[in-house]
Amino acid sequence: MKFLKFVFIFATIGTIILLTGCGHSAEEDKQRIVNWLNDTYGENAYTIEQNPKNKRYFIVELHEYPELKFNTTVVRDVKRGTSYLWSDVDEVFCESAIQQFTKSNTISPDTLSYDEDIQYVYSTEASSLEELKTSYDKMISFITFVSEHYPIIVDTGALDMRMDVGGIRLKGRDDSDKWIYLDIAEAKDKKLNIKPYEEIYHELKPMLMTHPENPKGLLFHADVGRSFLLGSDTFDDCLYKNLVLDNAENNTPEKLRKIILQPGELSEPYTFESESDYEFTTVTVQAKNLSKSPASLLDATIVKAKIHPQTGTGIHISSTWIELEEDPRRGEWVDPYKVLGISPPKTEQEKKEGVPYKNAKVLFTMSESYNSVKEVTLTFQE
Repeated sequence: MKFLKFVFIFATIGTIILLTGCGHSAEEDKQRIVNWLNDTYGENAYTIEQNPKNKRYFIVELHEYPELKFNTTVVRDVKRGTSYLWSDVDEVFCESAIQQFTKSNTISPDTLSYDEDIQYVYSTEASSLEELKTSYDKMISFITFVSEHYPIIVDTGALDMRMDVGGIRLKGRDDSDKWIYLDIAEAKDKKLNIKPYEEIYHELKPMLMTHPENPKGLLFHADVGRSFLLGSDTFDDCLYKNLVLDNAENNTPEKLRKIILQPGELSEPYTFESESDYEFTTVTVQAKNLSKSPASLLDATIVKAKIHPQTGTGIHISSTWIELEEDPRRGEWVDPYKVLGISPPKTEQEKKEGVPYKNAKVLFTMSESYNSVKEVTLTFQE
């Protein structure tokens, strides 16, 4: 009984301390919120009242925008002993600006939305840079509207705008890279910086894919960079695959453009590697002039690739993932030819050139000591 009595006493004391601490914390929280409001909007620019449904939250109304109310509170992380001020003011004002603008302005089929991290995201589909200009102008109209009717959004740095563009094909991009993300506007120090369309045009123009995609090309992806489409990608496309061209200081785009290949001529091999010091897979490619007239190396089509995995563990060929080395942790290793559903090379020619697979030939050069692939050779068949 004495033990239970002591437990009850300590529990009561603990509860009193906790309640006292919470009450003191609530007062401090309100003062912290008031200080923030004064610093941000001015001492006489707002009204604040406690939320009757949740006394930890406060409802704020700015005199300049009486139709809008937002919530704010202090969030505490008891385990870490930290706290931060939370408010939905950006969401309330940004959503209101979108709603008021779209009442009298049509942006369809484009969309405009609020994002907690970015503020505004303007999404559009365009087939050309000229078509993109139309959507850009609509977006600028919205930014102008916000600046005029909601200057507080600019003053508080809540008018960052990102433009998501679909439909425009860029060199070196994977099919999964559907969107181009452009940072258009940034509000900072009560000033608004907007990226002009001319700058966007000159940035994207050199990156546009101008040649048609070969539906018969063979897709492959090593563990570095972006995917390659053998028999379709040009050498110029390879320069945009997040890889570094070996001896880049001498193999500049200007010098490469001056290299002319005759019809049917195959280029010298060029090696691309990862920018990372921890990824050592390399991709060595050769391009061929498939046209009927002399052409620059940059316009020639990639028809052969050699992948040296080194630290890489696998490769995608078409949609098939192939393990390049045996690892007991990943289960029993399967011969790469079997994974692709083809037979290993049998004839001397196949052992030299590879085994037919779709519109290409595939050759896996195996290690002599254990189950691993030390080189993958892919050759497009015209």
